[in-house]
Amino acid sequence: MYPAIFLLLRPDRSSRLLLIFRPLLAFPHLFWGMLYGMAAGFVQFLSFWAIIFTGRHPQGLWNVLERYFRYTSRLQAWSMYLTDAYPPFSGSAEKSHPIGVRVEYPARMSRATVFFRMLVLFPHYFYFIGAAFVYMFVQFLTWWTILFLGRMTDWQFTQISAFFVYVSRIGAYALFLVDEYPPFNGVQPRAADERFA
Repeated sequence: MYPAIFLLLRPDRSSRLLLIFRPLLAFPHLFWGMLYGMAAGFVQFLSFWAIIFTGRHPQGLWNVLERYFRYTSRLQAWSMYLTDAYPPFSGSAEKSHPIGVRVEYPARMSRATVFFRMLVLFPHYFYFIGAAFVYMFVQFLTWWTILFLGRMTDWQFTQISAFFVYVSRIGAYALFLVDEYPPFNGVQPRAADERFA
Protein backbone atom coordinates (compact mmCIF):
# COMPACT_ATOMS: atom_id res chain seq x y z
CA MET A 1 0.00 0.00 0.00
CA TYR A 2 1.31 3.46 -0.86
CA PRO A 3 2.54 5.28 2.27
CA ALA A 4 0.19 8.25 1.68
CA ILE A 5 -3.50 7.28 1.87
CA PHE A 6 -6.71 9.27 1.92
CA LEU A 7 -10.22 8.83 3.26
CA LEU A 8 -12.83 10.47 1.07
CA LEU A 9 -16.36 10.22 2.41
CA ARG A 10 -18.80 10.77 -0.41
CA PRO A 11 -21.35 13.43 0.57
CA ASP A 12 -25.01 12.46 0.21
CA ARG A 13 -25.89 16.00 -0.79
CA SER A 14 -23.91 19.07 -1.87
CA SER A 15 -24.95 22.63 -1.16
CA ARG A 16 -25.87 24.63 -4.24
CA LEU A 17 -25.27 27.86 -2.31
CA LEU A 18 -21.75 26.81 -1.31
CA LEU A 19 -21.10 25.73 -4.88
CA ILE A 20 -21.86 29.22 -6.18
CA PHE A 21 -19.98 31.10 -3.45
CA ARG A 22 -17.01 28.71 -3.23
CA PRO A 23 -14.61 31.04 -5.11
CA LEU A 24 -15.45 33.87 -2.69
CA LEU A 25 -15.02 31.60 0.34
CA ALA A 26 -11.61 30.55 -0.95
CA PHE A 27 -10.13 34.06 -0.59
CA PRO A 28 -8.98 33.74 3.05
CA HIS A 29 -7.15 30.54 2.11
CA LEU A 30 -5.35 32.27 -0.76
CA PHE A 31 -3.57 34.59 1.66
CA TRP A 32 -3.08 32.04 4.42
CA GLY A 33 -1.97 29.37 1.97
CA MET A 34 0.66 31.72 0.53
CA LEU A 35 2.14 32.43 3.97
CA TYR A 36 1.92 28.80 5.05
CA GLY A 37 3.49 27.72 1.76
CA MET A 38 6.46 30.07 2.21
CA ALA A 39 7.09 28.69 5.69
CA ALA A 40 6.75 25.12 4.41
CA GLY A 41 9.16 25.93 1.57
CA PHE A 42 11.80 27.02 4.07
CA VAL A 43 11.29 23.85 6.11
CA GLN A 44 11.54 21.77 2.94
CA PHE A 45 14.84 23.48 2.11
CA LEU A 46 16.19 22.46 5.53
CA SER A 47 14.79 18.95 5.04
CA PHE A 48 16.52 18.61 1.69
CA TRP A 49 19.98 19.21 3.16
CA ALA A 50 19.28 17.11 6.23
CA ILE A 51 18.30 14.15 4.02
CA ILE A 52 21.27 14.65 1.70
CA PHE A 53 23.71 14.54 4.63
CA THR A 54 22.04 11.92 6.85
CA GLY A 55 19.72 9.85 4.63
CA ARG A 56 16.90 10.58 7.07
CA HIS A 57 14.13 13.16 7.23
CA PRO A 58 14.27 14.73 10.71
CA GLN A 59 11.02 13.93 12.48
CA GLY A 60 10.38 17.53 13.55
CA LEU A 61 10.77 18.90 10.03
CA TRP A 62 8.73 16.02 8.60
CA ASN A 63 5.90 16.77 11.06
CA VAL A 64 5.71 20.39 9.88
CA LEU A 65 5.55 19.36 6.23
CA GLU A 66 3.02 16.64 6.97
CA ARG A 67 0.69 19.19 8.62
CA TYR A 68 1.10 21.51 5.65
CA PHE A 69 0.34 18.62 3.30
CA ARG A 70 -2.81 17.75 5.24
CA TYR A 71 -3.91 21.39 5.08
CA THR A 72 -3.38 21.64 1.31
CA SER A 73 -5.01 18.24 0.70
CA ARG A 74 -8.19 19.25 2.50
CA LEU A 75 -8.25 22.60 0.71
CA GLN A 76 -7.80 20.82 -2.61
CA ALA A 77 -10.56 18.30 -1.85
CA TRP A 78 -12.91 21.13 -0.93
CA SER A 79 -12.11 23.04 -4.14
CA MET A 80 -12.77 19.85 -6.14
CA TYR A 81 -16.31 19.53 -4.62
CA LEU A 82 -15.39 16.33 -2.76
CA THR A 83 -16.71 17.86 0.45
CA ASP A 84 -18.71 20.88 1.61
CA ALA A 85 -16.83 20.99 4.92
CA TYR A 86 -14.82 24.22 4.94
CA PRO A 87 -11.12 23.36 5.21
CA PRO A 88 -9.53 24.29 8.55
CA PHE A 89 -6.55 26.65 8.55
CA SER A 90 -4.40 24.10 10.35
CA GLY A 91 -3.15 20.72 9.33
CA SER A 92 -4.21 18.98 12.51
CA ALA A 93 -5.29 15.36 12.30
CA GLU A 94 -8.78 15.72 13.78
CA LYS A 95 -10.99 12.77 12.89
CA SER A 96 -14.13 14.90 12.59
CA HIS A 97 -13.16 16.19 9.15
CA PRO A 98 -14.58 14.13 6.25
CA ILE A 99 -11.24 14.20 4.39
CA GLY A 100 -8.71 11.95 6.09
CA VAL A 101 -4.99 12.14 5.30
CA ARG A 102 -2.46 9.65 6.63
CA VAL A 103 1.23 9.52 5.72
CA GLU A 104 3.74 7.00 7.06
CA TYR A 105 7.02 8.43 8.30
CA PRO A 106 9.90 6.91 6.29
CA ALA A 107 12.72 5.42 8.35
CA ARG A 108 15.27 6.08 5.60
CA MET A 109 15.24 8.12 2.41
CA SER A 110 17.28 7.81 -0.76
CA ARG A 111 19.70 10.70 -1.09
CA ALA A 112 19.86 10.26 -4.87
CA THR A 113 16.10 10.40 -5.48
CA VAL A 114 15.75 13.36 -3.10
CA PHE A 115 18.53 15.24 -4.89
CA PHE A 116 16.96 14.54 -8.31
CA ARG A 117 13.34 14.51 -7.14
CA MET A 118 11.99 17.09 -9.60
CA LEU A 119 13.83 15.33 -12.41
CA VAL A 120 12.55 11.83 -11.57
CA LEU A 121 9.00 13.24 -11.49
CA PHE A 122 9.39 14.29 -15.13
CA PRO A 123 7.25 11.41 -16.58
CA HIS A 124 4.40 12.52 -14.32
CA TYR A 125 4.41 15.99 -15.86
CA PHE A 126 3.24 14.56 -19.20
CA TYR A 127 0.73 12.18 -17.62
CA PHE A 128 -0.62 14.99 -15.44
CA ILE A 129 -1.41 17.17 -18.47
CA GLY A 130 -3.64 14.50 -20.00
CA ALA A 131 -5.24 13.58 -16.67
CA ALA A 132 -5.89 17.26 -15.91
CA PHE A 133 -7.79 17.75 -19.18
CA VAL A 134 -10.06 14.83 -18.32
CA TYR A 135 -10.47 16.12 -14.76
CA MET A 136 -11.41 19.64 -15.92
CA PHE A 137 -14.09 18.24 -18.22
CA VAL A 138 -15.52 16.08 -15.41
CA GLN A 139 -15.31 19.02 -12.98
CA PHE A 140 -17.25 21.21 -15.41
CA LEU A 141 -20.00 18.58 -15.70
CA THR A 142 -19.97 18.09 -11.92
CA TRP A 143 -20.57 21.79 -11.26
CA TRP A 144 -23.74 21.70 -13.35
CA THR A 145 -24.80 18.34 -11.92
CA ILE A 146 -24.59 19.67 -8.36
CA LEU A 147 -26.38 22.87 -9.36
CA PHE A 148 -29.36 20.98 -10.83
CA LEU A 149 -29.43 17.77 -8.77
CA GLY A 150 -27.85 18.88 -5.49
CA ARG A 151 -25.29 16.05 -5.60
CA MET A 152 -22.61 14.59 -7.85
CA THR A 153 -23.11 11.23 -9.52
CA ASP A 154 -21.18 8.10 -8.56
CA TRP A 155 -18.98 8.15 -11.64
CA GLN A 156 -18.13 11.82 -11.11
CA PHE A 157 -17.11 11.19 -7.51
CA THR A 158 -15.00 8.21 -8.62
CA GLN A 159 -13.22 10.18 -11.34
CA ILE A 160 -12.57 13.28 -9.21
CA SER A 161 -11.42 11.28 -6.17
CA ALA A 162 -8.99 9.27 -8.32
CA PHE A 163 -7.48 12.48 -9.70
CA PHE A 164 -7.30 13.92 -6.17
CA VAL A 165 -5.43 10.85 -4.88
CA TYR A 166 -3.08 10.87 -7.86
CA VAL A 167 -2.18 14.55 -7.47
CA SER A 168 -1.90 14.26 -3.69
CA ARG A 169 0.56 11.38 -3.95
CA ILE A 170 2.75 13.50 -6.20
CA GLY A 171 2.52 16.29 -3.63
CA ALA A 172 3.60 13.99 -0.81
CA TYR A 173 6.52 12.75 -2.89
CA ALA A 174 7.58 16.28 -3.89
CA LEU A 175 7.49 17.40 -0.23
CA PHE A 176 9.86 14.55 0.78
CA LEU A 177 7.14 13.02 2.95
CA VAL A 178 7.44 9.65 1.22
CA ASP A 179 10.26 7.97 -0.67
CA GLU A 180 8.16 5.57 -2.75
CA TYR A 181 7.63 6.70 -6.34
CA PRO A 182 3.96 7.61 -6.94
CA PRO A 183 1.98 5.34 -9.29
CA PHE A 184 0.33 6.71 -12.43
CA ASN A 185 -3.19 6.31 -11.05
CA GLY A 186 -5.37 7.27 -8.13
CA VAL A 187 -6.40 3.78 -7.09
CA GLN A 188 -6.36 2.92 -3.40
CA PRO A 189 -6.91 -0.57 -1.98
CA ARG A 190 -10.03 -1.09 0.12
CA ALA A 191 -7.79 -1.72 3.10
CA ALA A 192 -6.86 1.99 3.01
CA ASP A 193 -10.25 2.93 4.49
CA GLU A 194 -9.69 0.56 7.41
CA ARG A 195 -6.62 2.54 8.45
CA PHE A 196 -8.94 5.42 9.42
CA ALA A 197 -11.30 3.31 11.53
